[in-house]
Amino acid sequence: MKKRILSVIATVLGVTMLTGCSLFGSQSTNAMGSYDFTQMDLIQLDKPAEGQDVAVIETNVGTMTAVLYTEYAPNTIANFKKRAEEGFYNGKPFFAIQQGIYAISGASNEEGTEGITDDGKFIPNECSVNLWPFKGAMMGYSNEMGYSDSRFFFCGALEITEENLKELRGYTDQETSQQVIPEELLEAFVKRGSVPGFAASYTVFGQVINGFDTLDKILWIDSDSNTKKPSENIIIEKITIDTYSEGKYAIEEPTADKYLTAEEIEKLESELDEISSAQESLAQ
Repeated sequence: MKKRILSVIATVLGVTMLTGCSLFGSQSTNAMGSYDFTQMDLIQLDKPAEGQDVAVIETNVGTMTAVLYTEYAPNTIANFKKRAEEGFYNGKPFFAIQQGIYAISGASNEEGTEGITDDGKFIPNECSVNLWPFKGAMMGYSNEMGYSDSRFFFCGALEITEENLKELRGYTDQETSQQVIPEELLEAFVKRGSVPGFAASYTVFGQVINGFDTLDKILWIDSDSNTKKPSENIIIEKITIDTYSEGKYAIEEPTADKYLTAEEIEKLESELDEISSAQESLAQ
């Protein structure tokens, strides 16, 4: 029964718009069915712990700081930290941006189709009921579903309407009649901003804690509707790994006024349907 949760979230919250995109397809590998929501702890909403790993991401449009969740995604973060420390990310562009929704970087080639790991193998997803695709989440990516490599993306946010929430609250366990998706999570989707359809399909390994103005600059760059290549060259200049200490790194609330509205979602879905239809016609 839990395996249906993903499809419910995706349908209600309009993330089906991504199925027409060559970068994000319909996810066949998803960890949602294994989640025990009674054990959920939304650690992204908590203050970082003293000594917790952080990544300082300097770009040509500003700087962001993100905490890293090594306990939950040790393999993903080990690869990310090593790539950062050896300077791999220096000069890397954001090769794909869907306005307001995601911005991807960390590829080893210009096309964005390849990334690296120490052994050349993809890293299996490390999903957790405690980590969700809130605005500013750092999430692992590769072109192999269920895996990641050096590539990663920053998550944006979609508008979540009262109608969306009503539908999600109405999804109940058939045996107990209890609401399946906790109210705490729904409230966090609204307050923090989220693209819920990414949940349990990509590893959440970090969370932006400051520099949301920079994040918005990146997420809201125009991009090609087909290739998602941004119209402006957005570059990661350097990623520095450090540890958190109070007073050293500010903690900001996400910019809640920046999200893709329901009207914009509907328009984007229509555009992607047209692109998908055109691609199917060319393939015939």
